[in-house]
Amino acid sequence: MPFNQWRLGTTLIWIGVSAWLPFFYFLSMDRPVSIFPYLAAHLTGVLGGSWLRARYARAAGLEPPRHGGKRRIVARVMIYLGVLAWAPYFYLTRVTGLDLEIGPFLTAHLIGVLGGSAVRLSIEFDRFFNRREPAAE
Repeated sequence: MPFNQWRLGTTLIWIGVSAWLPFFYFLSMDRPVSIFPYLAAHLTGVLGGSWLRARYARAAGLEPPRHGGKRRIVARVMIYLGVLAWAPYFYLTRVTGLDLEIGPFLTAHLIGVLGGSAVRLSIEFDRFFNRREPAAE
């Protein structure tokens, strides 16, 4: 069962990310579309999937990896900053009522999240390709 939690979590993350595809399709067709259902689907998928994967890791007793410590910190900070790029946008549009373009905030979000994910993935590739074989007895 725990392995299924990992797979389900990964699937939910992909569904959450791909929830934006119809949103951008409708935008490209100049159709009026609300961001909120797509944002809800995105957050549900990404946060729910991340929670399931973390739950699996705790249940399986996986030890936090010691490999790539500084890069892990950099990756986590980049992802957090990418997510936090939306804070000024929502403050300025919802609280102060300014009419802002979403492009710069989306760019900052994607650079942080995708860049941090790339750094995190580089750690996994490094760990996978640089495995040390046990000594022959």
